[in-house]
Amino acid sequence: MTAVIDPEHAEATVFIHSAADNTAVSSKNSDVAASYKFFDYRTTSVKDGQSQIPPLFRGIVEGLTTRKALPGTTDPEYRTLPTILLYDDLGLELFDRITYLPEYYLTTSEIDILETKIQEIVAEIPNDSDVIELGCGSLRKTTILLDALNKQRTGITYYAIDVMPLPLHESMESLSLQLSNVSFVALCGSYEEVMSHFKKSARRKTILWLGSSIGGCTADYATDLLSGIVDGALNENDAVMIGMDLQKDPAVIMDAYHDSQGVTAAFELNALSHVNNIVSAYAQQQQHRLFDVEKFKYFGEYDANIGRHNAYIEAQEDMRLRWPQGIKPQVKDICGSSDDLVLRRGDRIYIESSHKYGPGAADTLARTTRLAHVFEWTDSRRYYSLNLFRKPKFVMQSASAIDSIGVDKAFDTIPGEKEWRQLWSAWDTLALEIIPHAKLHDKPIDLRHPFIFYLGHMPAFADIHMTAADTEPLTEPAIYAQWFERGIDPNIKSKAVNHSHSEIPTQWPTVDDIVAYRDRVHLRILRWLERYERCDGAVPAEEARHVWMAFEHQAMHIETFFYMILQMSPFDIQPPVDIRFRPLEAKVPGQQWLHYAGGKDIAFGLANDDEQSLKEKTLPTNHIFGWDNEGPQIRTDIEPFSIQTRPITNQEYLAFLSVFSSRKDVSARQLSDLVPCSWIKIDRTSDNDHINDHIDSSALLAADYAVRTVVGAPSIVSSEAALWPVFVSHKQAEAYAQWCGKRLPSEVEWTHASRTFHLAAAISSKRNASIEFQNCQSKQQPVDAYLETLLTEQDTTTEKLVMQQPFDLYIPSDSNIGFAHWHPVPVKSGMSRNNNTNPTLPEATFVGNGWEWTTTMFQPYDGFKASPMYPGYSADFFDPEEFPDAETAHYVVKGGSYATHPRIAQRQTFRNWYQRGYPYVLATFRLCTTLNK
Repeated sequence: MTAVIDPEHAEATVFIHSAADNTAVSSKNSDVAASYKFFDYRTTSVKDGQSQIPPLFRGIVEGLTTRKALPGTTDPEYRTLPTILLYDDLGLELFDRITYLPEYYLTTSEIDILETKIQEIVAEIPNDSDVIELGCGSLRKTTILLDALNKQRTGITYYAIDVMPLPLHESMESLSLQLSNVSFVALCGSYEEVMSHFKKSARRKTILWLGSSIGGCTADYATDLLSGIVDGALNENDAVMIGMDLQKDPAVIMDAYHDSQGVTAAFELNALSHVNNIVSAYAQQQQHRLFDVEKFKYFGEYDANIGRHNAYIEAQEDMRLRWPQGIKPQVKDICGSSDDLVLRRGDRIYIESSHKYGPGAADTLARTTRLAHVFEWTDSRRYYSLNLFRKPKFVMQSASAIDSIGVDKAFDTIPGEKEWRQLWSAWDTLALEIIPHAKLHDKPIDLRHPFIFYLGHMPAFADIHMTAADTEPLTEPAIYAQWFERGIDPNIKSKAVNHSHSEIPTQWPTVDDIVAYRDRVHLRILRWLERYERCDGAVPAEEARHVWMAFEHQAMHIETFFYMILQMSPFDIQPPVDIRFRPLEAKVPGQQWLHYAGGKDIAFGLANDDEQSLKEKTLPTNHIFGWDNEGPQIRTDIEPFSIQTRPITNQEYLAFLSVFSSRKDVSARQLSDLVPCSWIKIDRTSDNDHINDHIDSSALLAADYAVRTVVGAPSIVSSEAALWPVFVSHKQAEAYAQWCGKRLPSEVEWTHASRTFHLAAAISSKRNASIEFQNCQSKQQPVDAYLETLLTEQDTTTEKLVMQQPFDLYIPSDSNIGFAHWHPVPVKSGMSRNNNTNPTLPEATFVGNGWEWTTTMFQPYDGFKASPMYPGYSADFFDPEEFPDAETAHYVVKGGSYATHPRIAQRQTFRNWYQRGYPYVLATFRLCTTLNK
């Protein structure tokens, strides 16, 4: 049959009815419609000097002639073979048999999800869209989804990607006859080879990566592949569905890869036969066999510390592997020698791995690939999960350490153009998409300006500081700098005593006028950044600080703007993405406590950022800016204390209110004051549930409440929101703590607990951490003491890695900051993360979801100097210490919320503050208690 030329995909050979062999496939069935196409993207060879060497042959030679350690380990080192060798025609047949074995739970678990959750899954795939599967295999599982799409959707095109042409063609041809409402396109080749087929288009896309195929990839490869797809093929809100095998009893995992019938062993050993076929065909010596397959056996082991099953082929006797004479020159070109390869009995050749994923793995994957983790379906045994990701409207860049104890520069001193554009995209999403334009003049929080003020406040504040930085005139209209310079910092008791703020114009400018002004200011910032890059950052420190202030000011106001949006009527909010909340299936995790020994002369605060000392100096290399209240660095003593591993949840706080409301001495006003503004009452008295924006405290015991988010209002009683941390005022948090007979932590206690736990957890999770954490009911080892022991083994100190580092680079990568989610996520269990191995630290979350209240009034550190550039930033909010119970007294919150920019959430020196009675912020709390020495 003749190949079809497709100008849109010139790099592929296209067949619609072609002859079935290794390079082309044909359909003998005349009923196959033209809606089925087969694209062959396979690369047959690459030039290497004057010779042409097939890529797979090159991979075989390189793997067998070099040794390397597996990812995450340093030894031992192994020869390797490309994993793709497992999947020739016989390998595909054997793997298909594996999926029917009783021990192989992965397929049955995924089918369980697809069959029981099919309606929910189909609901995430729109009409007139493309469904693209990476590594489709026999299509046994996918057929369940395709059958549902065929019945319930129109305009669906299904793309199947696989490496073997004949099985791919046969499966796709058969399905195209059965499912007439779906168009089929087969893409033969590796992921990298076929990705050029997908270019951004108006059609919505859903990527399928099923079978926990991601588990066979290294973390770097999976990240690079998905990032390439996200950047090159996906539009906003396009979806990716990924199957992930979960960590479980190691015996279950070992049985899955060591079946009683020996099919897995045959599958792994078939790779050697495949090598023989490739080598003999390339050498044109059909009788030559590089491997005597009978002299090898399959070996597999599960590493519970890493959560990974590794498969090897093991030599059962000493032997030599001899290259065919005809290809020795090519072998020598590749590796420098064509000598025989000597194998000893017991030598292992690594062939593949299968990762098993722990809690938070999907969120970590989302952050590293610039996706948003939207939902997770699990099978009835919770062995396996199918995860829904979407491409978000924006991402916020985070920072992390390069290794377990190395300190990398966390962020550039001045945010680059990419970070600025991410920030602006976040702001536009909130201001111009989530809020309807007709509502921009609303004031959901009466104490503050209407939304439209903040639309102008961001560019006006930035323009004022850019003028200070580059000495150029204010951007026109210059009056905007006067109208929008400073917002209202409300006094919750009296508007008459608010701090000074900009004059309010008789009529606000139009949205279009403000946006045009904003764009001119943005261009001004970009011009400065270009100059900054040209001179390699050699600019005056004062100038750079003004630009940094403009960035962080907008980053902080994103959160202010966001919690104002949350106080809108839920019916007025335009959700930025479709979210499916999980039903409440688990109990609130039990509270665990972490003990800390404290100590003497512990450092807190930001050092080496004295604004006045940097005056008229060039910006130091790798300098870290902070706000005036973050310094100077101080040293203080901490008494022994114990703190909870997680914040208090909505469900726990509702239980507290229920008990509190039953007391005869409690008035309706007292009860009403304790109901969080982050909640909305759900009225279930009518046939259709609806949200009541007014909470009636008199009906508290009978009520069902929802949590305010911009993507819906999930029930505290029946959804995952029960397990989210509760957002309350400081006054409400203290009431709960007193009811429990505990207290809130101080600022230094919370900071010490957070930063030492993060580093201890990062080190102890590594394979080379041989020191066990002592955690038993009778006595728990203090976390800070455990960290000191770990660091002694690593030949470093807490002072170096924690106290002198403004950024906490060891915050878990799945932390809910920077809009990783558009809502809070459930608190962690607090249970040990040991996976049935050596004892380790319990799970704990300190940063993300919500800021955390402390008992510390907002006061300056000793030696505080107000910023000459922004003298009122902190000083306007220091309150008299003799009035700690005043509702207007400002208290420190630490950490960061799901709306907090990572530059702020990851800077452990950052101090945020709110009035004690201010009820709107994304702030939660955990309990603390003093320990006897």
